[in-house]
Amino acid sequence: MNSYFVILVIIGITSLFASFLPILLKRFKISFTIPLLLFGGILYYLNTPLPWPDPVWPVDLALRFSELVVIISLMVAGLKIGLNYSWKEWQNPLRLIGITMPLFIVAVFLISYYILGLEGHVALLLAAVLAPTDPALASEIQLNEKQSPSDKNVGVQYNLTAEAGLNDGLAFPFVFLAILWSKNGTLQAEQWKEWLSFYVVYKVVVGVLVGIAIGYAYSFLTQKLSEQLERKIHQAFVAISLTLLAYGIAELLKSYGFMSVFFAGLFANYHQHTDGKQHLSDPNLHFITNVEKFLIIFWMIFFGGSVIAGILNFNTLYTIIFGVLLVLILRPVLGYVALYGTNLNQKKKLAISFFGIRGIGSVFYLTFAIKHGNFENLNIIYSIVALVILVSILVHGISVKRSTEKIED
Repeated sequence: MNSYFVILVIIGITSLFASFLPILLKRFKISFTIPLLLFGGILYYLNTPLPWPDPVWPVDLALRFSELVVIISLMVAGLKIGLNYSWKEWQNPLRLIGITMPLFIVAVFLISYYILGLEGHVALLLAAVLAPTDPALASEIQLNEKQSPSDKNVGVQYNLTAEAGLNDGLAFPFVFLAILWSKNGTLQAEQWKEWLSFYVVYKVVVGVLVGIAIGYAYSFLTQKLSEQLERKIHQAFVAISLTLLAYGIAELLKSYGFMSVFFAGLFANYHQHTDGKQHLSDPNLHFITNVEKFLIIFWMIFFGGSVIAGILNFNTLYTIIFGVLLVLILRPVLGYVALYGTNLNQKKKLAISFFGIRGIGSVFYLTFAIKHGNFENLNIIYSIVALVILVSILVHGISVKRSTEKIED
């Protein structure tokens, strides 16, 4: 019973954090994730009765909680972007997806296999897990409001939001490729055929179509409502409902729910975009954004505790160097390669390349692969992923607010 009341107190404290941290940290110009990281470490040190890792993350808990945070964040990203950007404006984030992410996966795989000495399927898993940028922990450098055709952001914030929205789903095929490799011991023609046809084409296409259908259907139905009926809709719950519907249906159809949620968010205001009218029943972005922040706070506390619990202890000197260089050099260089020759100015290219934040999505992919694959001796992978996330939180958390003040979008 005492443990129950302690947990209630912690929930109360974290709720206050959600309310007051932006005010308290404005002067220090650091991300809210850093003090939460410290708070989680303190709670673990005080032996607070929470489901702490011992020392690696409990697979089922980490899988489901990270999954929930990511899909909420993807809906937030989709709603902010909407359908207000032209094909030309989508080209820069698509370059990050089509150039930076594949090059990143290849580079991490080669380093992991030839230098760190990991088995092929484990090296591929590590590369796939670390490939996506994070829509949750990167929220402070992404779009902070819903965009409109007349007043839209086309700089750093938009490109990072669009990249994170897309690559959290498009990294999944490579996770499945690692799973197939782990189960079969090799990748023969049969496995490659299955991967390309089902895990790449089917899952991506169906996931996108499900998301578009749900977003469009919601937009169409609400457009047909009278203004009196529109006013009776509890808008606060709409975005959450669309998130769960899109993700659940897509997963039932064995497609990529992450893709579905993002595209449902993009198309949820389809008719507002086409007819130019402001509908009262638009999904409430403010409410779901607060839900996202609340979940991130709990995740950060959990992650801070895992650091103190010893999840980093399996790293070696080589993996520490690898993790630091991945955040500070590999992503920035490959990001800049993708944006070379675009119409973005130099400051924006450097900022977009640098802020390839790693976070909660990597935890989901790792725990998903462990649950569905046949991987052994993964403590080193846990440690590397945790190290990369920690370095990203600290480096980007300290620099993000200072950078956004200097870069004009």
